[in-house]
Amino acid sequence: MAYNEATWKFPQYSAYSILNGIMPGVCWKPLENNPLIAGFEVEYLNIVDGAWINIGVTSASYIRFPSDVYASNAAYRLRIATIGVNGKRSPFSLSIAELSSPLVFDFTASQTVRYSNGATVPNQRFIFLVL
Repeated sequence: MAYNEATWKFPQYSAYSILNGIMPGVCWKPLENNPLIAGFEVEYLNIVDGAWINIGVTSASYIRFPSDVYASNAAYRLRIATIGVNGKRSPFSLSIAELSSPLVFDFTASQTVRYSNGATVPNQRFIFLVL
């Protein structure tokens, strides 16, 4: 079984220092992980189908999820919401980059790939036809 993996940065904050009263614009203590965040809810969008699929909740800034779709034109986009220690969930934050499915040698697949912004580009399967 193939897997897709995603990582993200844990939200950071700087604890209060008495020196903030003198110079509030300076970060006097080193940044650390925000202790008010208990976990992350992660979903992905199958761009071809247009459906959001819930992967689950994790307390780490990393998730691994199975990818049973072996289509060379499949692409996905992630969205992540933080869950606080009080159980409240933040709005979703969309990923900047898109994932694609694991590489397969499927020459019967579509000749084009559609991105989330609607742009269509030639499928990279032609690289293997040339080589």
